Amino acid sequence: MNYTNDAYVTMLLTMALSPNREEYARPLSTQELKQLEERVRAGGLHHIGRLMNIDIGGLMLQLDISEEEAYRIYTLLNRSVQLSYTVENYLHKGIEVVTCYNDEYPQRLKRRMEDAAPPVFYRCGNQELLNSPMLAIVGISGVKTSPEVRDSIEMLVRNGVRLGYTILTGGELGVSRVAMNLATEYGGNLVEVLGGDMQAHIQEEGVAELLAANRAAVLSLEHPEALFTVSHAIARNKLLFSLAEAAFIFNTDGKRGELDAIRNRYCDWIYAWTGCANNRALIARGAIPVSNVSEMNLGELSPHWRNSQSEQMNIFDLFD
Repeated sequence: MNYTNDAYVTMLLTMALSPNREEYARPLSTQELKQLEERVRAGGLHHIGRLMNIDIGGLMLQLDISEEEAYRIYTLLNRSVQLSYTVENYLHKGIEVVTCYNDEYPQRLKRRMEDAAPPVFYRCGNQELLNSPMLAIVGISGVKTSPEVRDSIEMLVRNGVRLGYTILTGGELGVSRVAMNLATEYGGNLVEVLGGDMQAHIQEEGVAELLAANRAAVLSLEHPEALFTVSHAIARNKLLFSLAEAAFIFNTDGKRGELDAIRNRYCDWIYAWTGCANNRALIARGAIPVSNVSEMNLGELSPHWRNSQSEQMNIFDLFD
């Protein structure tokens, strides 16, 4: 992948180069990067890539920032050797870094998340799948999937694949793993957005086979060696919902960012299964309640999903 100066500087400023974030200077958050880009434009530099080779004094003057802020930015910008080693190391493992300045960056994320869209993420697998229509099937690990839930997931995957949807999951055990296995069985494609453990996950049986067959893509906002955490899962879910044409939540612990996705309309069609008590809070905030997934007609729903910015319709008006 080719990186422009803007893309390369974005990587320097925002990427964690160690899984435990042991850095000489803390990388910029998405919000901090946006603020810096505004200062760059206001200072007459026009492009963030022009920050390279400016000393601390120059950064203070050009960006109208404090010495402390300038030192942090200068330190981050001078990680070129470490960054090059990191990027090359993961490229050998099939993992690429995608920035908001790369053509490969999904426009859907920029459109839906706007200034909250992540400046950088890691990707392994088929890039083209990120621009395909996706049907998200969501749940957390540690919750037993009942026969009813499994049957519901099978209906969604079978019909979603038939209608040309890529199956989108969070890569966890439970609901996501059931959906992955069914996507494989029905000859569908898969996109997984992880909350950590990317390097280990892409080597797992099943995932590795789909990647090798060019039928999958795996994404992560975190360093590929970073462990899964709830905070990573919250950030992950914003990305996941923003990529989806429609999303079905089968279970949650109420701590995974679903309410944030509903509030910010990252996805206009978020359904919550009424059989999970924790889903009631999601339904109260705007998720569409679903009591019997098998009654849904995906062929009739699909045109409404494709118009992803349209008003949500009552699901019961769209049953057979």
